Amino acid sequence: MEPHWIEGFKGKIIAGVGCFAHLPTHQSISRNWNKERRWEGHVRTTRPFVRLKVLCCALSAVLLLPAQAQVVTATIQGRVYDTSGAAISDATVTAANPATGLTRSTTASATGDYQITLLPSGDYTITAEKSGFQKAAKKIHLDIGSSGNLDFNLPVGQVTQQVTVQDVGEVAEPTRTMVSSVIDQQQIQSLPVNGRQFIDFALLAPGVTIGDTTSGSTDVIIEPVTKLSFAGQNIHYNFVAIDGADNMSTASGIQKTTPSEEAVQEFRVVNSSYSTEFGRAVGGIVNIITKSGTNDLHGSLYEYFRNDAMDAKNALAAPGGFNKLRQNQFGGTLGGPIVKDKTFFFGNYEGQRHSESPYYNSAVLTNIDAINSAKVNVFGLPAENLRVNRTINYDNFLVKLDHSFNEKHSVFVRYFFNDQRSTNLSPLNDGFDLPSGFKNNNFRDQSLVGNFVSVFSSSLVNEARVQYAHRFFDFPVVSTQPHLEVSNVFTLGVNRGNPDFYQESRWEFVDTVTKTAGRHTISFGGDFNHVNTIESFPLFYPFEADFGSLNAFLGQDFVGAPHPFVIFFERFDAASGFNEPSFNTSVYQGGAISSALRNQAKGELGHTYEGLFVEDKWRATSNLTVNYGLRWEGETWPSAAINNPLKNFDPRAGFSYAVGGQRSFVIRGGAGLFHGTIPSPLLMCQIPSCGGTIGKFPGRENVQDDLNAKTRLSAFGADPFTMAAELSGMLGPGLTAAVYPNPSLDAVIVRFDKNHKPPYGAQISLGIEFQPFKDAVLDITGLHVRGVHLGSFFNVNQPDPAGQLPFHDSRGNLGLKNMYCANFPCFPPVIAPGVRCAVFTGCAIPAGFLGFAVDFEADSKWDSVWDGLLVNFNKRLNHHVGWGVSYTWSKGIDNGPNPSFVLIPQDSCCLNKERAVSADYVKHRFVANATFDGPTHVNHLVNNWELSTIVTLESPHYFTKFAGFDSNGDIFGNNDRVGIESRNTFKGDSYQTVDLRVSRTFNITEKFHLQAMAEAFNLLNTLNVRFFNTAYGASDFCPAGGPSYCGTGPFFREGSPNPSYGTPRALFNPRQIQLAVRMTW
Repeated sequence: MEPHWIEGFKGKIIAGVGCFAHLPTHQSISRNWNKERRWEGHVRTTRPFVRLKVLCCALSAVLLLPAQAQVVTATIQGRVYDTSGAAISDATVTAANPATGLTRSTTASATGDYQITLLPSGDYTITAEKSGFQKAAKKIHLDIGSSGNLDFNLPVGQVTQQVTVQDVGEVAEPTRTMVSSVIDQQQIQSLPVNGRQFIDFALLAPGVTIGDTTSGSTDVIIEPVTKLSFAGQNIHYNFVAIDGADNMSTASGIQKTTPSEEAVQEFRVVNSSYSTEFGRAVGGIVNIITKSGTNDLHGSLYEYFRNDAMDAKNALAAPGGFNKLRQNQFGGTLGGPIVKDKTFFFGNYEGQRHSESPYYNSAVLTNIDAINSAKVNVFGLPAENLRVNRTINYDNFLVKLDHSFNEKHSVFVRYFFNDQRSTNLSPLNDGFDLPSGFKNNNFRDQSLVGNFVSVFSSSLVNEARVQYAHRFFDFPVVSTQPHLEVSNVFTLGVNRGNPDFYQESRWEFVDTVTKTAGRHTISFGGDFNHVNTIESFPLFYPFEADFGSLNAFLGQDFVGAPHPFVIFFERFDAASGFNEPSFNTSVYQGGAISSALRNQAKGELGHTYEGLFVEDKWRATSNLTVNYGLRWEGETWPSAAINNPLKNFDPRAGFSYAVGGQRSFVIRGGAGLFHGTIPSPLLMCQIPSCGGTIGKFPGRENVQDDLNAKTRLSAFGADPFTMAAELSGMLGPGLTAAVYPNPSLDAVIVRFDKNHKPPYGAQISLGIEFQPFKDAVLDITGLHVRGVHLGSFFNVNQPDPAGQLPFHDSRGNLGLKNMYCANFPCFPPVIAPGVRCAVFTGCAIPAGFLGFAVDFEADSKWDSVWDGLLVNFNKRLNHHVGWGVSYTWSKGIDNGPNPSFVLIPQDSCCLNKERAVSADYVKHRFVANATFDGPTHVNHLVNNWELSTIVTLESPHYFTKFAGFDSNGDIFGNNDRVGIESRNTFKGDSYQTVDLRVSRTFNITEKFHLQAMAEAFNLLNTLNVRFFNTAYGASDFCPAGGPSYCGTGPFFREGSPNPSYGTPRALFNPRQIQLAVRMTW
């Protein structure tokens, strides 16, 4: 059997606001139907003793070793030689930052090579000198994470007092092996970005897209951040660091809030790194550094303003023209010296006051009167009011102190605080729920980071880092109405797919040692994180009823009354054996859940992350650099939950060969393994409330958990007429005697596989880089990524197939499909009136699972493959013009890794049937950005104008065609597809947008400047659909005059019985305009 680390390699762009007034003021939808009767939108416009030993070793190593040091600093290296090309040994090379007074020196080796590591990014003057030779000086800029190369040719002569400083600007990186892009300060300050979430700039890099949250699934924690996908990987497999410190939320698996755009110096987007310093990311890495003070006092004050009066109307706005947006973002910065060349400060405050009207699924807007009629007359619940107001307000600040004790020792301390208050937020995906399901959200993020750098000698440097971070996240429901869902279309009432509350605290310790020995730079190190999470997760209370279609919800089909295909409900009071036959009617009518019940749904989880690595960066020749090393990742969970694996070794190697020449031609490549973390949202649900029983419960692997849940989730399902009767009984007169159904298959279990493996990615790349002209770099890279042991859920208690029936795909091909718990005649595409289906007759329940309805097991059986061509061109702003282009061609295939227990495999026995193009697959993505900086000393009319733009073009995403109900009779219906159709065959629409900024700077005094700007996002008001309604409404695509098992018709291969099929569920923003004023000094 091959070692597991081999496994992964197998298989591999006006001048003023007035111009906006002539653009279209609304989006107009035209519904055209193609052969699948899908909607096409367009715009009418001008267009866990062994473990203890390992842990002790890890902790000891943390006091000595490096983890992610040079990730957020820079290195300058090169060679010193004379005019004949002979090496000059013992030459002194000094790097000096005039803004802070920082100086670092080293001595060239016998071969003339030198290297200075752990330099903060910024502008430097690099000098080289030795007695008997003339002194040389060069001015350069070092980016975050860069490894610049700078050679010196010293003529024979005397060291003079005056030295001409050569302005080199950006230095080449011929020794860099990672595939990455830098977003610098000029881009952050000049380019338009919607919402001023600076991390959106990562989308300028190739291989990066907005991550898909698949239609019908639920994010466990709703994070107010942009969710990124790198190389087609799931949004939970990335890593974001700020000043080298972990900024990930363990509970959600997504990055937490980040500092204001005004507080960020620059960041690097890493698609693939073959340095073993990087860890805990299968996908990509974003390294962010915040600003520091300098010897000059600098500051800013700013205000950004929005109003819907300037915007186009959202095509999915609430009825009656309710299309509201008010936003003010305001703040300021101040930075400067406390003691010149020694101690500096920087601070930033930003606030936001935001109010908007939500938008809704087109299926809801079309049927809202009928939906409200059913809510009032059948369920006794208040009607939906779509004209509600959503607010998102926050206040945050950052304070940073830098101090240099002397040339050898320095420290910085940074504190970040963010307090956000929101009302009427959607806990689901965009456009999937109605106001009765909205929740309020108050959360607070805090982090305190200390970083210490010590230079023991010119060849030995140490960096230590410590962080304490804390998050308080309250997500209470606005209403506790029951959760009523038309499967894959929309939901009403409270959604329990996310917690009501959680808090998380993190301690992080990192240390870095870098030793230079001749042509070798040896790094070794480690990091340690301890995270503690407390969470309250009262699932499915008072109950959830899932309906197979809008007509089933309205009671307008053959049954003649509303009939769900399944009812879920949560039972509390574990001490009495979950004896709660009736539900609390006050809760049903919108009252609050009692503290006693909420506390029963609370759980606590403590776990750790550890990482150790060793690496050698070897300059084998003046042209060839080789990186090679080994990283170990550890992750410990409570042993009751997971048998913690401790064999996660990641070998990596990369090379860079500088061919040289006038164009600085470089060839680089590499291969390696990259372990990520187990998505903890899968586990947190299990511990507080999803275990489903007192004591241990079974699994297919004969492994038992002893995580005793305090609540029990139950499920009830039967034939349509029985379901209608049970629902009617629950909704008895006045709800005074409302009793839950007595299910024959009781508990629904959500649990972890004890042998769950951590995910990892196998990556390999090969690329070239050259400078087509001055200040410009073109990088072309081929990248292959295979994801292994990716996490998701499946139903281990799915009954054994009762048999198979012939079904079709959308092209008319015929095949067999597994059917469960049902007599065959119960599942034609249209159930004839009067036909009663004994849905749970003859269920072949797996041994050991009797009494359990569904057992959702979080496992690591999933994988993915992504191949891409990444093209990245950047020209630095010079001579009034700076621009860049990124292009990605890719193909992504997976079998459905999505840490949600909604979109589980349709057939748990056959994961190969889930294999299809990925939900994050985008074949082509093109992004261009440009900045045009006007003259400064011509005349008052044309001076200091600036125009910048971002243009994005993207191929369609793909979505799954759902049946919309339990079409295969296995109790669970959210994942059922039409016929034998594979996942993700519904082709969405392409994405096209142009963002534009026009600004002018007025020089009030020599030091004070006022900038006025206008921005337009989606300037051409293009209608971009984010999600579609893909509930088809039938079991099969049956051809006209088809076999008898298709029933008597109607037939829907070229159409759909669901009139909302193919219509938009959510849109990207229409044209929005923002005005701003910014004063700097």
